[in-house]
Amino acid sequence: MLLRKARLSLVAVLFLVALRFVVGFHFYMEGASKVKEGNFSSTGFLAAAKGPLADKFHQLIPDYDGRFRLPELRELMSEQDQKPTKDDSNKLLSYKKLFQHVDSFAAEAKSLYEFTDPQGTAVDEIVVSTKEKLVAVADDWGPQINEYLRGFERVARNDRDEMRNNVAGMRKQKEEIESKWRALVKAPLADVDSILADLEASVNALATEEQKGDKEKQRFAALRMPDAGPIDVKMVDRIIPIFDMSVGILLMIGLLTPLAGLAAGLFLASVVLTQFPGYPGTQPTYYQAIEMLACFLLAFADAGRYAGLDFIPWSFWNRGKKTADAA
Repeated sequence: MLLRKARLSLVAVLFLVALRFVVGFHFYMEGASKVKEGNFSSTGFLAAAKGPLADKFHQLIPDYDGRFRLPELRELMSEQDQKPTKDDSNKLLSYKKLFQHVDSFAAEAKSLYEFTDPQGTAVDEIVVSTKEKLVAVADDWGPQINEYLRGFERVARNDRDEMRNNVAGMRKQKEEIESKWRALVKAPLADVDSILADLEASVNALATEEQKGDKEKQRFAALRMPDAGPIDVKMVDRIIPIFDMSVGILLMIGLLTPLAGLAAGLFLASVVLTQFPGYPGTQPTYYQAIEMLACFLLAFADAGRYAGLDFIPWSFWNRGKKTADAA
């Protein structure tokens, strides 16, 4: 109530309008650029989260550590005693879980679309080709994948080491080690993701318009990781560009400003929390924090009343209130 009764000078109103437009324009351009580029992904941003809430952000990334999509280590058996050899170089890479998941996806797609026998045969051929491509990834990146899979124990040991987490110099060394370790499988995981995306697209492309069903509720066989929750990075990537553009437009024209400003402020607050303030090793988020406070100001100052469309309902509300008070 105090904010609504407070009187702002003309200069303050002009700067408040300017702030609303600039923040809105920034949000709109961020969303428009993501739509234009068409390859926006928040995976890297979420994966870099640090602090006590890091695990919550990492959970938005299905198969965050890549262990489901990567082949497993399988030890070679010596021919004499059929026991695992001790030489790590003799370990082979073999897919098991991912191949089973691909087979399960193919079966679900056949059932969903009620494919004919020729279509089912085409799906089987696509699955065989997909598995061959995945094996090629394991062959091409075998040494790097091997090294990565063997590094989990070392990384976990470093995470438990209080000295490495609290001493700045050792913490930096720990982060460099983990960064180089994760970089080992960045390329093979990208290859696997591309292969799985092609599999999903190719299988769905086999369905006829009749098999897909109504346009409003079209069937679609989605290839998702087993640990994917109701909200994952793919959904986030679809929502954020639309969210940015919508908030930007609302702020620029001054419509539903309290709602748009509050939503924008909470979104930026989540960005700040990915690099939890004061937590060792976090990156600065000063710019996001400043814009977050600006969004909250626009929301609670009801900035859309000034040179914005919110003035229309606000004026009707005040006029009705004055009439009621007079009566």
